[in-house]
Amino acid sequence: MRADAEARRAEPLPVRRSGVLVVHLPFLATAALATVGLTVYDRSTVTEGWYVAGVVVLVVALAATLLVPWHRLGRRAEIAVPLLDLTATALLVSADAPVSLLAVFPVLWLAQRQGRVGVGLAVAGAFAVTWLPTVATGTVTTSSQLARVALVPVVLSAVALSVGAIQRRSDARNLLLRRQGAQLRRAAAELGAERRLLEAVVGTAGVGILLLDADGRIVLVNRLAVDATDGMLRPGLHVQDLPDLRPTALDGTWSAAGPVERAVSGDSLTGDVAWWPLPTGRRALRTSVVQLARADPGTGGRLAVVTFEDLTEQVSALELKEDFVAAASHELRTPLTSIVGHLELAADVPGALPEVVRHVDVAARNADRLLALVNGLLTAAATRGGELDPAREEVDLAAVVDEAVTTIGPLAASAGLRVVVHRGPAGGARVRGDAAMLRQVVDNVLSNAVKYSDAGGAVSAAVDDDGATVVLEVRDEGVGIAPDDVERVFARFYRAPAVRQGTRHGTGLGLHICRQVVEAHGGTIGLTSEPGVGTTVAVRLPAATGRPTGTAGGAG
Repeated sequence: MRADAEARRAEPLPVRRSGVLVVHLPFLATAALATVGLTVYDRSTVTEGWYVAGVVVLVVALAATLLVPWHRLGRRAEIAVPLLDLTATALLVSADAPVSLLAVFPVLWLAQRQGRVGVGLAVAGAFAVTWLPTVATGTVTTSSQLARVALVPVVLSAVALSVGAIQRRSDARNLLLRRQGAQLRRAAAELGAERRLLEAVVGTAGVGILLLDADGRIVLVNRLAVDATDGMLRPGLHVQDLPDLRPTALDGTWSAAGPVERAVSGDSLTGDVAWWPLPTGRRALRTSVVQLARADPGTGGRLAVVTFEDLTEQVSALELKEDFVAAASHELRTPLTSIVGHLELAADVPGALPEVVRHVDVAARNADRLLALVNGLLTAAATRGGELDPAREEVDLAAVVDEAVTTIGPLAASAGLRVVVHRGPAGGARVRGDAAMLRQVVDNVLSNAVKYSDAGGAVSAAVDDDGATVVLEVRDEGVGIAPDDVERVFARFYRAPAVRQGTRHGTGLGLHICRQVVEAHGGTIGLTSEPGVGTTVAVRLPAATGRPTGTAGGAG
C-alpha cells in the first residue's frame, strides 16, 4: 500500500517508551497466576526441572527490566526481554504445563515495537516455543501436545503478522500526520511573518487604514486612523458602538450616512472629503472605501477597507483663500459696476471720435468680463456656504437660451464658429426658478462650448419639454475631456490637464457653479465627452406647471 511504501521510504519513527517494566508486567502477572494455579492443582508440574528453569529465566528477565538502563541503550536492546520471555515460556511448556499461550505477550511486544525484524523474531519464537519442548521431550503423546505443536504456532504467527501490518500502517499514518503538522507549523510561521509584515506596512502607511468585516466589526486599525479619529477606533469594536458622527460636505451639505456606515452596507467610495465633528474639534478627512471579496465565503463573505487622510490644514487654508477671494470680489464688484456704467455712458457721448469710441468699447467689454468673473467668484463662495436660495418664478428657458446665444454670437463669430439653436415641438420650455441664476448656467455652458471649440466647428443648443422635464443639451465639436476628468470638472477651481496646457484661460468655476445652481432648482447636470470629438452637457430641470406668469426669459 502507498502508506506502507511511504513508511519504508521514511526515517524510522521514534518509539514512545512507557518503560520496559510496564510493557513486561502483563506477561509476568499472567505467568505468576499460572504458577499459582498449577501449584494448587498439579504441584508436580511446578516442581519439575524444566518449570523451575523457566521460573529462573523469568526472574532474570524481571531483574533485567529493573536494573538495565534501557534509556541509554539503542532501540534494539529491548529485544532481549521478549526473547527471555519466549525462552521462559518454552521451558515452562517443556514441563508439560499448559501455558504455551503465554507466548502471545512477547510476540505482540516484538511485532508492535520492533518493526519487520520484530515480526520475524516473533514468528520464529512462536514455533520455537512449541517445537523445542517437543524436541526436548521426544514425543507427542497427548492431545494438548498435538494442539501445541500444530495450532499454537500458526495462531501466534498470524497474530504477529497482523499486528506488524497494523503497526506499519499506524506508523505510516503517524509519519504523515507528523509531516502535515510540520507543514502546518511552517505555514503558521509564514502566515505570522506575513501578518507582522502587513501590520508593519499598515502601521507605517501615510494614511489611516481601517479594516471591517461583513458584520461591521473592526478587524484592524493602524495608528494614523486612530489619530485621525481622535482615538475612537480600536480592533474588536463594532461600528454600532461608535458615536453617531455624521460628516458634513465642504459645501455645507449634511451626509445621511458616513463612510463607515456605507462600508458596512457594501458601498464603495473614492476620495470623499468632508468635515467630521470629532470630540477634539472639527477635522477635514478624505475617506475612501474598497470592498474586498474573501476567498472563503464561510469566513464572512467580504471585507471593507476604509482609508482616512487628514486634510484639515489644507482644507482650512483653502477656505481661508476662498474667503479672501470672496471678500476681495465683493469689494471689487461695486467699483467695477460703476466703471461699466460710466464706460457705457462714455460710449454714448454725442460727437465722440470713432477712435475714442473704439477704445471705450474695448474697455467696456473687458470690464464686463471682469465683472462676470467677480460675480462667478461670489456665486462660488455662496455655493460653498450653502447660501443659494433661488427665486421661484416661472421662467421660459428657451427664451433664456435665445438671449444667451445672442450675447455670445459675436464671440463665436470671431472664433469662426456657428451657433445653432433647436427647439422642441412645444416651442417654449418653462421651469420654475431664478431667471438670473439660470441665465448664468446657460451662459457658462455656452461660453465653455465656444471657448474649447476649434475654428470651423459648430455649437448646438437644443431645448425640449416633455411635460415633466425641461432638457437643455449643449454640444460642441471641441477638444473634449479625458474619461478620468469627466466627473472632476464639476469641482471648484478644477481644470483638465489638457486644457491647462493650452492657451484657453479660465478659473475652473463655471461647471461647479452650474451644478450648484441646477441642483438648487431640483435638477441635474451631466457631461459626456470624447477627446478630439467633442463634449455634450445635459441640464435637466423640473417643468413648471400652470399658466405663464408673464416673467421674461431672464435678466442678466
